[in-house]
Amino acid sequence: MKKTLRRFCLSTVLCGTALLAAMQQGAAQSESASSRILRTTPQSVEDLQRIEHQLQAVLPKVLPALVCIQVNNSSGTGILVSEKGLIFSAAHVVGKKDTVLKIILPDGTRIPGKTTAENSDSDAGIAKISTRLNKNLPIVEKAENQPQVGDWVFSLGHGGGLDRERGPMVRLGRIVSLKNDVIQTDCKLIRGDSGGPLFNLNGELIGIHSRVGSGLEDNLHVPMKEFDALTAPPEEVKEASPDRNG
Repeated sequence: MKKTLRRFCLSTVLCGTALLAAMQQGAAQSESASSRILRTTPQSVEDLQRIEHQLQAVLPKVLPALVCIQVNNSSGTGILVSEKGLIFSAAHVVGKKDTVLKIILPDGTRIPGKTTAENSDSDAGIAKISTRLNKNLPIVEKAENQPQVGDWVFSLGHGGGLDRERGPMVRLGRIVSLKNDVIQTDCKLIRGDSGGPLFNLNGELIGIHSRVGSGLEDNLHVPMKEFDALTAPPEEVKEASPDRNG
């Protein structure tokens, strides 16, 4: 009887251990599947639902930092990246340095801004809110890792102009190519989306909308490294520049 009881207990322990290992393996496989599906073509309805749920989870974190930028009679989009009111946008939206801008926050607040830096070659533009606010500004974080071809992404923008009743446009897509320091996606963009943000599915900023048009080949975005170059201290830029006399 005692031997039978010991065998039963040992069998129970082994079964419990095997069950725990299976559960852990299943969880790891689930996490692996989730990370895999964010980079590959969906194979099932469940795959599509994972993408949908991920997008729903990150949207509330990034939408509050989206702004509309108005210059004279034209408008575009921008995204807040610092609590001091720094905004990333496209150079063709914010114009030359010291251009006076009107910044419209998601709650409708209209505040003055000014262009602080731009690179017409890359189309990277940076603006800053030029008044003091009595509230903390919502911001987004830049991605630490470089995007890859095939990554799932989503774009935000005030396509067609600011419309508070409709809200900003959200478009899901994938990275089609990375050529000549430009990101190309199949996220459909229209006039007014220019200067808006491109995010990975972790809600991290990876690009800014530059060229928009009727064809998917026109959906081009400026990568973050172009903005890093504009915000880097002069000493860092000088050190990073090649020695033309050497």
